[in-house]
Amino acid sequence: MSFSELAVTATHAVDLAWAAGGPAERERHWLRIHGDAALAAWLAGLQPTHLHFGSEFCEHLLPAERVLREALRRVEEAGLRFVLLTPVASPDVLARLHGLLPMLPAGTEVVANDWGVAHELHTRFPALLPVAGRVLCRMTKDPRLHPGWAGRCGHGLAAPTMCALFERLGILRLELDMPVFADDGALEGLPLPAGVHLPCVYVAKGRMCRAGGLSMKGPERFAVGRCCRKECLRLAAEASRPGRDDACRTIQLGNTLFSRHSDAMAQALRRAADAGRIARLVVAGEPL
Repeated sequence: MSFSELAVTATHAVDLAWAAGGPAERERHWLRIHGDAALAAWLAGLQPTHLHFGSEFCEHLLPAERVLREALRRVEEAGLRFVLLTPVASPDVLARLHGLLPMLPAGTEVVANDWGVAHELHTRFPALLPVAGRVLCRMTKDPRLHPGWAGRCGHGLAAPTMCALFERLGILRLELDMPVFADDGALEGLPLPAGVHLPCVYVAKGRMCRAGGLSMKGPERFAVGRCCRKECLRLAAEASRPGRDDACRTIQLGNTLFSRHSDAMAQALRRAADAGRIARLVVAGEPL
């Protein structure tokens, strides 16, 4: 394989002891997390290099200072590099980030999924490295699409306006998903080194949490701003359409809809990795 980096994502300070184990231990770990023997066997040969910590999608999962401090300690003990994930920013998120970002060592990557956060990083925290996250690097990934849409589902990230924006904000790296109808050219033409997520893509997100609303009745069930009990860390729902054969298995997790890679997407991802078109694999470190 031509790439050299493997990142693991987590929303809480997880045990990283397995990362230092041998291929057999890593294979058992990935099989337990994702239940995919082929994926586990492939990842077993890769030594993790980074921990991506936090949430791209939910402001309630942005870590508290105590949690961030513990995660930084565990990452250092495991010999990995730390990356902070940040969600779409409300004023509260921006205020909390101003307390969290000074805790990060110089040179730490921060994945921004909000242009305002990227601007804050560039102007107020120049020692940190802004990364354009999946919410900013958008592409059409709806698993309900017909294969005839395949040619219209490219990334479009090399457009001059996007490249100018990346340059103005000091963004040197991207994170993105595999297109639903991926072929061997799916990740060609990217303007910056890219980290690609697996084994799921994010389809869409909102602010209303489906799991958090299960215990509520009436219109408040669909309201935002309620007290969060982090139900999404324990509950997920498989979404399906009776009588329809969608391209990928679809999962609702908190406020975000994900779809699992199809076999064709997984194979295209591995070929892209072998061809050196991926700088970093970003693997979900918790079950979906």
